[in-house]
Amino acid sequence: MRKIEPVNNNGSIQLKFSYAGRRYSFNPIPKGDYNDKRDIATARAIATQIQNDILAKNFDPTLDRYRLTPKPQSLQASNPDSKPKTLIEVWDCWVASLNLPIATREHHYKAIRQQIIKANPDLVNTTWLTQANLAASTFNQRLGYLKACFKWAIMKGLADNNPYDDLKTRKTSPKSVKPFTNKEITAIINGFEQLAPHYAPFVKFLLATGVRTSEAIGLRWGHVDFDRGVITIQESLSRDWAGNGYRRVRKETKTGSDRQLKMTEALRSLLESIRPYKPDQDSLVFTTVTGKPIDDGNFRERYWLKVLNTVGVTYRNPYTTRHTTASHAIEQHTPITGVAYLLGHKDTRMVMQTYGHMVNRPDLPAIPIG
Repeated sequence: MRKIEPVNNNGSIQLKFSYAGRRYSFNPIPKGDYNDKRDIATARAIATQIQNDILAKNFDPTLDRYRLTPKPQSLQASNPDSKPKTLIEVWDCWVASLNLPIATREHHYKAIRQQIIKANPDLVNTTWLTQANLAASTFNQRLGYLKACFKWAIMKGLADNNPYDDLKTRKTSPKSVKPFTNKEITAIINGFEQLAPHYAPFVKFLLATGVRTSEAIGLRWGHVDFDRGVITIQESLSRDWAGNGYRRVRKETKTGSDRQLKMTEALRSLLESIRPYKPDQDSLVFTTVTGKPIDDGNFRERYWLKVLNTVGVTYRNPYTTRHTTASHAIEQHTPITGVAYLLGHKDTRMVMQTYGHMVNRPDLPAIPIG
């Protein structure tokens, strides 16, 4: 398809393109300036997202997914009358200052913004957050964002204090990680080969690589280099959490970094067995039976749950395949830095928090008891 590029519309930015016989023309950045380098970069990123969604058959014809909120006006701390009076003003200015990738901004940041707009609190009111019906982990996460927002606002002279500093995080129940054993792995694979053979390669790939489910769903043939024996993980096809939960959005990896996974012989054979003749480099490696992008929720309910019940494996969600890869790598003495790289973490902190109990696990001393 023809590449979508921003065009100058009397100083504003316009995206124009055709899809399925229909012409589209819209301004993706309200109050955006064609001569502003940041606005143009953002518009190009939106254009790329549109093209990726079209290729993934995930295009939103309403264009709602691609429209940004109005660009916030700059607030001058030197003028008391221009200081913000409401939380949404500070929030929008802080988020704008971060210059986040579109996909990142459309996840947690957009969900918090929607909650703020619904409650419409003033600058110091925190009850909108404390009285909201949120899980402890969600509350803690949003509290962290808001503390960071006000820390920035104070530094910029837009707020005098941080009303969220006095709020305490809520206690969360620690999640126990129970990876699949070799026996369970064999049972699961055999179960899929018998009951849902179309998805067996997808499950094997998850177990063999430890990638996030959304990264496996979004993997394209162009990212599989059989000559070098390398798979490049550089993007995902994730749920549009800020939308209705059913749409999927192509975005960068969770940490925003690429990683290359060297194929084992078993993994190479697996991918060669499902590779089409002269595959389209942009086409997905794993799809539904009808060739659509896999929906992880539907996959879990219709296939994963059925197979585990049938083969007698205690239920754990598909994400456990990731824990399984990590735990097996640690047991095979892969360095912690290597495990972090395989999983796509920026550092070893998350690996140590989750799998630290498995690292350098000592044997019991030899006591002469008989």
